[in-house]
Amino acid sequence: MTREEKSGVEKLKNRLYAREGIKQIKKEERTALTPSEASAPKTWEAQKPSPDAADPAPPTTPMRPPVTSPALPSESHSHMSFAFKFLGGSIIFFTAAIAVASFVFLGGVNTTSPRNIDLELVVPTLVDGGKEVQVEIVVRNRNTTPLLLADLVIDYPDGTRNPNNPSTDLLHDRLSVGTIESGQELKRTASALLFGEEGQLQTIKVALEYSVQGSNAVFVRQEEVTITIGSAPVSLAIEGPSESVAGQPFTFDLTVRSNATTPIADLVVKGEYPFGFSVIRTEPAADTSGMWRLGTLDPGASKSIRVTGTIQGEDGDERIFRFIAGSNDDATDPEVKLPFITIPQTLTVKRPFIAGNITVEGKSGSNIAVAAGSRISGTVSWQNNLSDSVSDVEVTLTLAGPSLDEDSIQGQGAFFQSVNNSLVWSKDDNSELESVASGANGTFQFSFLTRSPGEGGVLITNPTIDLNLTVRAVREAGEPETILSAASTKVTVASALSLSTEVLHFSGPFTNSGPMPPQAEQETTYTVRWTVRNSANAVGNGQVVATLPTYVRFVAAEAGSGISYNEGSRTVTWSLGEIKAGAGYTSSPRTGAFQVELLPSESQVGQSPALSSTPELTGQDRFANVNLSATGGAATTKLIGDTQSGVDVVAPK
Repeated sequence: MTREEKSGVEKLKNRLYAREGIKQIKKEERTALTPSEASAPKTWEAQKPSPDAADPAPPTTPMRPPVTSPALPSESHSHMSFAFKFLGGSIIFFTAAIAVASFVFLGGVNTTSPRNIDLELVVPTLVDGGKEVQVEIVVRNRNTTPLLLADLVIDYPDGTRNPNNPSTDLLHDRLSVGTIESGQELKRTASALLFGEEGQLQTIKVALEYSVQGSNAVFVRQEEVTITIGSAPVSLAIEGPSESVAGQPFTFDLTVRSNATTPIADLVVKGEYPFGFSVIRTEPAADTSGMWRLGTLDPGASKSIRVTGTIQGEDGDERIFRFIAGSNDDATDPEVKLPFITIPQTLTVKRPFIAGNITVEGKSGSNIAVAAGSRISGTVSWQNNLSDSVSDVEVTLTLAGPSLDEDSIQGQGAFFQSVNNSLVWSKDDNSELESVASGANGTFQFSFLTRSPGEGGVLITNPTIDLNLTVRAVREAGEPETILSAASTKVTVASALSLSTEVLHFSGPFTNSGPMPPQAEQETTYTVRWTVRNSANAVGNGQVVATLPTYVRFVAAEAGSGISYNEGSRTVTWSLGEIKAGAGYTSSPRTGAFQVELLPSESQVGQSPALSSTPELTGQDRFANVNLSATGGAATTKLIGDTQSGVDVVAPK
C-alpha cells in the first residue's frame, strides 16, 4: 500500500470513529471512479502471439459499476447477530458438559462413586458396661466397577477393651477385606468390651477405605452408630449414717462389686469430700489424692473400703460425699480416667448436746503446726447446747506423740493422769462443773513442751502430737443419761532449720591473699562458708540470701554450690532446692562457700568490717505445710572456724 493510500485509510478511520463521523461521510462528496481500459485474453490460444503479426491492441473491458461502502447500520446488525449466536452456542455447550459430567460421576459406565456404596452397622442399642458387644458391618457395592484393597477401619470410644484380653485397650481396629466386586455384598463382625457410666452414649465409627482400578488414591466411605450403656460394669454400695454430730467420728463402708463377665483391670475408687470433713483413717489406705487403686476385679468379685472421719458444721447443714468407681491405668494420674459409676451420699450435721473445742497457739482446726523445742500453749472450751441443765460435767484432754515431752504437761485446775497423759477437769477441782445451766460454757488452759531436734540421740521424722478432747455430762431432765462430745486436733511439729556462717582466710576451698590483719587501702580476700541443717521434715525451695557492702567485691563461688551473685543489687543467693530431713543430724549438712575481696578505708582502722549482711534462710516444710526461716551470723573480718584468729582489726596503711 502506498503512502497516499495509507493516509487515506487513516483519515477514513478518524472520521468513522469521530463523534460526527458518519454524518460527515454521508455529506462528503465522493470522487467518481475513473474507468480504466484493460484487455485480457479469453482463451489460451488467444494468448499465444502470432509470429508474423505485430502486438495486437488490447481488448476493451466493460466498465464496472462504481464501488460504494456498505451502509454502517447493516454492519452493526451483522455483528450483533453473531454475538447472540455465540452466546447461545456457549450455553448449549456447557449444558451438555454438565449433563455428561453428572452422568459419569453419578453412575456412568466404568466409574465408581461413594454414593453407590452401602455401609450398614448393626449393633444393639443398649449394652451393659463391661459386657461384650458385637458390631456387624454390611457392605454393598452398587458401582459397576470393583473396589480394590478394601479395609474396614473401626474407631472405638475411650475405655474400650479387647474381649480376648480385657486388660488391653482397644481404641482402633482394622479388618482387611480385599476386593469387593460390583454388586457384591459382604459382612464382617467386630467385638469389643464397652465401659462407661449408666446411661452414657458411646459412639463407634467405621470407615471403608478402598482404591479403584487405574488410581493410586485411597477413597473413604464412613458411617457411625451410637450405643447406650445400660448398667455400669461395677456396683458401688455405701453404708453409713445419714446424720452425724459435729466433731464426732463416723464411718462409711463401701463395697465395690463386678457386674462384668470379664475381669476389670486397673479398677480405682475415689472419694470427693465436702468442706469440714476430716479423714481420721481409711482401710485400705488411700493415696494423697484420696484414691484407692484396687487392681483387677474378677467377674462377680467384690472389694471393701472403710472411711472414718469427722465433720464440722452448723446444726442442720447438709454435706454431700461423692464416691466414684472407674478405671485408670496411669498410676500417677489423680483423677478417674474412665468413670463407671458415681454415688452421692448426703450427711446432715447435728449440733452436739454439749460442745467441746481445742485451740493451740490461738489456732483451731484439725491440723496445727508448731515449732520444735518450744512450749506450746492452748485452751479447751465447752458449752451446754441443751435447753436443759446438765450435771457432773467432766472435760478430759489426752495428749500423745513421740515429740511430746510428757513431763512438761500442765493444766490449770486439772488433774494430770500420768498413765495416759491426760488432763481431767471435773467437779472435784472445779465446783462450777457440778451443775451447768442451759447455754453455759467454760474454758480451761493447758501447755506442754515439744522435744528439741535430736533430743536423746533420736531424730524423729514427721513428728506429730495428737490432742483428743472428750466432754461428758449427765442430762438432768427426764431419765438421767450420759451425753458425750468429742473433738480432736493433730499438732504437727515443724522442722528446725538452722544456718551458720564461717569466715576463713588460711583454710577453705579458696586460696586467699592480702595482708593479715587487713590494712587500710590494701586488698585482702576472705572465704565465707554457709552451713545449713534441717531436722525432722523435708524442706523445699530452700534459699539463702545476703548482700555485700560497697567496699566488698564478690570474686567467685565454689563450683557446683549453687551460689550466684547479682552485681546490680549486690546480692549473693544460694539456691538449695530440696533440703532432706536429717541434714546435719543423721546425714551431712549442706554447705556452700564463696570468696570476697575487702578494700578497707582509713575510716575503718581499728574496726572489724562486715563482709556481708545477716544471711536469711527460707524454705517450705513439706510435712507441716508451713513456711520456715532462719538467720545466720553476718560475716565480718573476724575469722570463725579458721586455723588462726585475732587478726580481724583493720590496721593503718
